[in-house]
Amino acid sequence: MKLKRRVYAKLITVFLVGLIFQWFGNMSVYAYIIEDMREVPYYQYNYDVYLHEIPSAAGYFPSRWVRGEDLGVGAFKNPSDMYVDSKKNVYIMDSGNKRIVICDKNFKLIKVIDKFFDNNGDIQLVEPEGIFVDKDGFIYICDKGAKVVLVVNQDGKLVKTIEKPITDLKAAKKDFVPFKVVVDNAGVIYVLSLGSFEGAYMFDQDGNFLGFYGSNKVVVTWQLLVDRIWKSILTKEQKSSMVRYLPTECTSIDIGKDGFIYTTSNLTDISEGEIRKLNYLGENILWYKKKGQTRDYGDIPKYSGKELEDTYFIDIDVTNDGFINALDYERGRVFQYDQNANLLFICGGKGDQIGTFRDPVAVDSIGNALLVLDKLKGAITVFEETKLGSLVHKATILYNEGKYDEARDLWRQVHKMDFNFALAQVGLGKALLRMNRYSDAMYYFRLANDKEDYSEAKENLRNEFLKRNFGVLATTLIVMIIALYIIIKRFKKPVSAQEIYTKKINKYKYPIHTMLHPFRGFEELKEERKGSVGLAILIVFLFFITMVINRQYTGFIFNPYRQDKINIISLFSSTVGIFFFWVLSNWMVTTLMEGEGKFVEVWIFSAYSLVPYIICTLLAVIMSQFLIAEEAMFINFVRMIGVLWLIVCLFNAMKAAHQFSAGKTVGTMVLSVIGVGIILFILVLMLTLFGQLIDFISNIYSEILLRI
Repeated sequence: MKLKRRVYAKLITVFLVGLIFQWFGNMSVYAYIIEDMREVPYYQYNYDVYLHEIPSAAGYFPSRWVRGEDLGVGAFKNPSDMYVDSKKNVYIMDSGNKRIVICDKNFKLIKVIDKFFDNNGDIQLVEPEGIFVDKDGFIYICDKGAKVVLVVNQDGKLVKTIEKPITDLKAAKKDFVPFKVVVDNAGVIYVLSLGSFEGAYMFDQDGNFLGFYGSNKVVVTWQLLVDRIWKSILTKEQKSSMVRYLPTECTSIDIGKDGFIYTTSNLTDISEGEIRKLNYLGENILWYKKKGQTRDYGDIPKYSGKELEDTYFIDIDVTNDGFINALDYERGRVFQYDQNANLLFICGGKGDQIGTFRDPVAVDSIGNALLVLDKLKGAITVFEETKLGSLVHKATILYNEGKYDEARDLWRQVHKMDFNFALAQVGLGKALLRMNRYSDAMYYFRLANDKEDYSEAKENLRNEFLKRNFGVLATTLIVMIIALYIIIKRFKKPVSAQEIYTKKINKYKYPIHTMLHPFRGFEELKEERKGSVGLAILIVFLFFITMVINRQYTGFIFNPYRQDKINIISLFSSTVGIFFFWVLSNWMVTTLMEGEGKFVEVWIFSAYSLVPYIICTLLAVIMSQFLIAEEAMFINFVRMIGVLWLIVCLFNAMKAAHQFSAGKTVGTMVLSVIGVGIILFILVLMLTLFGQLIDFISNIYSEILLRI
């Protein structure tokens, strides 16, 4: 009996384990998931394809703290920067102690440089901040207090000094306060100075000033355009009192293994393009998705009370594999991007636990491990890759090299571990596209909201379908045309011109009649008085239904909306509500201007004018199911025809309803549009006041309850 129980228990165990393995795909993925179930002391999240914050699997976990005591050199005091050289040695600028602490990649102490000297004696650091080590091992120190950049060897002996340049350039006459420095492979030195809006100072190997590099452009806003208009008409004295628009200054600089310069800045006006990759001309070549499109880096800006919270990047690091790590000072988070500006991982936060920071000032990397220096804690936090992070990094490298087939298995494992990881979905779609599995590729591209690649897959699928079925489709089309011609010939009765002129039109056919003959159709509708209120209400209802269909069922490539989220009340208000306000506003305006149209007539005539727009919108929705991105002009043409047809019909409808001249009709329509705006403003104002009244009554009621 016991033997049977053991056998049954083993069978059940094997069955359950088999189900688990089947669910996760394979043994290795299951092992990865178990290994990656590490807790991090901060909220782990990412952004989905619609830029909404969602919980996410961790790509990094904080493994250890490294303090000065751990290195045997005593506590760090206000450390300000660190740098990892080509040998993976870590240089820590211990500013408060005015020394440089050097350790290897395992954080074993190599040496401490606490004495700096030249041929004339000792040199005292005043307020050192930035640090960089070139390929020859020379150490560059930005001393803000002394307003110089010191270049020393590994023993602390001064090699050269870079000071404020002597030049006729007006921009270089500002105070020189260096805080970040990098050196490229050609020996050109790039220095960031506080208050410099012209970009980085450039010096050659001998310290000669070469000019400025990589300045940000002035962000064009509506306020800037308005001020430019004012400046064109104001006097010189008045112009001088206006706000000056200057580019934002860079907050950090780094140089990648590829030789390109990377910078961070804080473009607070539009919150885009805060991270840049600069070519030799100082132009940004870090584009998102496609050339010419930048993105908002860091967290999505949002309001906390009345204050707008946005990311403030204080440091940047580029790994040997090209991954870009940017440190957000405001929230203590590290945002990691690939070379296509795709967000990979977010780690860190503000706090006192390991993995969180009080005053983060620098980020660097050893391989794909991240190092974050906290000035207040006086410690370096080491973040190691999780298995998910390792898979993503390997797959991303292959993906960016165009090796989609090799990356497919890695992306599949990532997709199973984190279903919402958009880059994995795109990677799988790319691989399936190359395998001619177009339907499967479209599924993953849609998950990733990748319309461009989805369009390519759809085009291939459509071409394949047409090649297989062209004969059947062509034959069917010819048969349908012939059948339609025979039916029309068979049932069409000859009608004379006199009969056409005198024939009475059924009132239920007037919406089509006015659409096809807008110039005389509405005049006939006015004379015959055959407008139907019920039919007009039905058309307005169809208008609302059409807008719902347009929003939900327009083809994915051409649809800017999320089909899984729809607010029917909002859509009803923006269609039927606006239509009602139009009718009300037009009736009130034309009544004051002695128009003959009644409220019911304005409603009917306006509703009949919607028919061509409804038809063209539905036709555009149908076309969107078959067309691709390159054929968008056909859909836009149909929609434009619908809008223009609506305007023509509405113009003739109002002209006929009120018996106005053409000029007077245009004037009343413009006033009616303004009237709609006034009605909406009053409505919003009333709702706001009503809400405040409710809050006031609620506060009084709560106060009374507290005092009873």
